[in-house]
Amino acid sequence: MKSRSIRMAALSATLALFVAASLPSWAGDRPVMKNGPAMTAKEAKALIVTAKTAKEHLKLARYFNQQAVQFEADAKDHDEMVEAYRKIPTTRAEKAPGGVGTIEHCEFLAKSDREMAKALREMAAAHEEMAKEAAK
Repeated sequence: MKSRSIRMAALSATLALFVAASLPSWAGDRPVMKNGPAMTAKEAKALIVTAKTAKEHLKLARYFNQQAVQFEADAKDHDEMVEAYRKIPTTRAEKAPGGVGTIEHCEFLAKSDREMAKALREMAAAHEEMAKEAAK
C-alpha cells in the first residue's frame, strides 16, 4: 500500500513537471511582446523570405529577441529543477523519474536552452544590422 502511494506521488510530481514545462507551448501561437505586435512562427518564416524594409527587419529582430527570452526562462526553469533534484536523498534519487541521470538531463537542457537563446540574440542583432542598411 505504501509503495503504491509513493508511486502515485512520483507519477503526480512527474506529471506536474511535464505540464509546467509544456505550458509555454500551450499558451498560444502569439507570444506577448513588449515592443510591437506579436508574430507567429509562421508569420516570421514568411517575413524572413520577404523582408526588405527597416521596419520588417526590426519586427524580425523583436521576434527573435522574444524567442530568446523564452529560452532563457526555460534554462532558468531547468536550473531550478537541477537544484530541486539535488535536494533529494541519494536513495530516493535513484527512484526519481529518470533515475540518477535526471540532474544531467536537466543540466543538458539548461545548457541547450542558453545556447539557443544566444543564437536567437545573434539573429536579432543581424536583423537590426539589416534594418540599419535598409534605412540608408
